[in-house]
Formats: sequence, C-alpha cells, structure tokens
Amino acid sequence: MQSKKFIILLIFLLSILMISSVSAKDLNTTDSVMLTQDSNQNEILDSSYVNQSISSSDANASEAFSSSYSLQNDKPEGIYGIVDFGTNVLTLNIYDVNNNEITKILDISEPSVISNYTQDNRLTPQGIEKLISQLENYSEIMRSKGVTNEYIFATASLRNLDNRYGVVAAVKDRLGIYINVISEEKEAEFGFKAVREMDLTTDNGLLIDLGGGSCEIIYFINKTSITDDTMPFGSNSAYKQYVSGTFPNETEGLEIKNRTLDELKKLAIKYSSYDDLFGNGGTVYTIKLMLISLGFIDENESFVPVSKLDELLDNIKDDTEENRQKIIDVAPGRLYTLIPGIIILKTILEYYNVKYLHFCSGQITDGVLYELLENESSKDKPVDPSSRNESSNSSYEKALASSKLISNPTGNPIVVLILVFFSIFVSCYKRKS
Repeated sequence: MQSKKFIILLIFLLSILMISSVSAKDLNTTDSVMLTQDSNQNEILDSSYVNQSISSSDANASEAFSSSYSLQNDKPEGIYGIVDFGTNVLTLNIYDVNNNEITKILDISEPSVISNYTQDNRLTPQGIEKLISQLENYSEIMRSKGVTNEYIFATASLRNLDNRYGVVAAVKDRLGIYINVISEEKEAEFGFKAVREMDLTTDNGLLIDLGGGSCEIIYFINKTSITDDTMPFGSNSAYKQYVSGTFPNETEGLEIKNRTLDELKKLAIKYSSYDDLFGNGGTVYTIKLMLISLGFIDENESFVPVSKLDELLDNIKDDTEENRQKIIDVAPGRLYTLIPGIIILKTILEYYNVKYLHFCSGQITDGVLYELLENESSKDKPVDPSSRNESSNSSYEKALASSKLISNPTGNPIVVLILVFFSIFVSCYKRKS
C-alpha cells in the first residue's frame, strides 16, 4: 500500500517538473522566436500611442524651433516629451507646441547603457535596471514640467540586440511605458523629415545620420527622398570591434575604413559624385563642436569643405593625454567613439566624392514630433490610448505574460489541470481502500 502511494506521488512530482521545465524553455527562447516571427516588424508611430502623462522642461534651454512649420486641419497643442534611446546616448527632448509654433524647451542626454552593459549581444540584467532608472528619472523630469504627450523609441540600440523584446517587456512591466523599436526605414524617414524642415539649403544631395550602431544614408532630389539605405556599422560598433586602446592605431583605423567601404558597396546608393552631404547624429554634431573648440571654424558656420576633417583628424588622432583632454573638454562621452566616427564619416565623404559637409540641427526626435503632430492634426476623432499599438506590441505582451507564468507556476492552466486530476485520483483511490 505504501509503495503504491509513493509511486503515485513520484509520478505527480515528475509531471510538475516536466511542465515547469517546458515553460522555462519557452521563456528562454521567447526572444529568438519573436525575432523570427516578424523580422520586418515596423513599430509605426500612432498618435493614439502617446501617453497622457509625464513632463519636463528648462526655461534657460528655450530656443526657437520651427515657427514656420505648418500643420494641416486642426492645430495640436501641448507639451511633448520624446525620448531617443540610442547606442551612444539616451536623449530627452521636450517641445512646447502652441498656436502652430514649436519651441524646444529642453534637450538633455546621458550615456546610454548599451556601451557598458552589453554582453553576447544582450543587454545584461544590470543594464536593464540602469535603463529603467534612467527612464524613471526622465519621467520625473517630464512630470515636473507638465508634459502632456510622451513617446519613447529606440533605434539600432535595441533593434540589434537578441533580447530586445525582453528589455521592452521589463520596462513596460516596471514603469508602464513602451519603448517603440523603430525600423531602419522609419528611422531614415524621421531623420529626413527633420532635416528637410530645418536644414536643407540645396535641392539635391545626400543625408547621413551617423549613430553608434548604424548609419542611415538618404539620396534626395528636389528635397524629396529618392533612395534610402542603412549601413549596420557605426562609431560605437567600430570601436568595440576594432579598437584595442583608447584611440585606434594606424592598423585599426585602416580596418575601420575598409569595413566601412565594404558596407558602402552593399548599399543601393552607389558610388558617384555628390557636392553636398548633410550630416546628422551625435558624432557629426561633436565633430562640429571639436572644429569650433580647436579654432578650425566659427560657431556660425553651417558647412565646411571636407578637407577640414583631415585637419581635425591629424590634430587629435594620436593617443596622447593632451588629445584625450581635447575631446573630454568638448564631449567626454565621446572619448572612445569620436575617432572611429570621424574615420567612418571621412570614408563616406571620400566614397561619394563629396565637396561640402553640412551640419544639421534637426534631430530624429524632431522628425518624430512632426509625425506625431501630423497624425494628430489629421485625425477625425481622438483614439482611446488604451487601444493603441495592440498588434505591434503583442510580442512584448507575450514575453511579459511568459515571465509571469514562470514566476507563478500555479497560473499555468496545465499545472492546475494536473492538480485537479490528481486530487480526483487520490479521492477515488482512498474509497477503494
């Protein structure tokens, strides 16, 4: 009798263990399944996705943004907070939209977690905690400044990670907000939209947005995007893959140049001659600041001949304490990635025979804002925020649900079913005894 009871109990325990192990395996493979499930997923901007809370601003940072930008139909108003989770920096921009005029009232950033908390192409648990802390801080800033509309997005920073869905699910679970992982195409579209409205001084040319993990390149005619493509290589990835010290040595610099050339040859925008290239992104902006700091150009210069980059690189390329300090004085967060970024940019300029590099003030966050405003101004009626992005974020919800299922096995309907059948079996067995 006792042996029979022991066998029954053993079978029951083995069943529970099997169910738990299968569930755990499902959780561990959630990211890879989701990545293959929709490799071309676009996190399309939906104005109904804008959350109704959060805020931030700084009166001393106020600056005219784009008073000439016009909206169709209704004129949206409010304070907009937009967070860009990039590979190099995490940026918060806040805009005051009033009477069809846009004023940027805050622009702050801090180093991104990607550089220091990524292992085996996954953001570590420590990195996720750090990111949550950063976003929570930005949320507090936005709340204190009265932001009424919020949008948080990521580019190659999360797009290239193996556990991007898990990261988004963790942030949503802890803070109740989504990080929209936008596609390469949307990233290029937003960047061009901002530059077209704010910076284009020629009808034809190239636009690049050089980031830490990728570089978007757009060929435009009559200020209209004709071809866009993405090079999956940026200043941060170049440093990580090819640089052993603080600055790349001559051999490492050549490897970065050759890798850039290899990537450029794969793009739809082929070798040709383009007089003007408009540069966007943190690396290009830092190059302008360095040129000003070292006395190569004046503050009011919006474009330079490409030879200026040769002068800049010759001035700071040697890994000395003096040269490190030159970068630290201007942009300490770019100490390791600026030189690789300059090499990539120089290679692109040479490949396309560019004569002039234009520095753009328009950022991808500006393009995101324009999209949000266009969506809102063309809406017939408000959309319930609770219904937004249900399909595009279903993968994140599934990842979150899976994690909760493992942490609470009794929530698994199969486990519950086994418990019920076991109880019935034991009851019948006792009656027979």
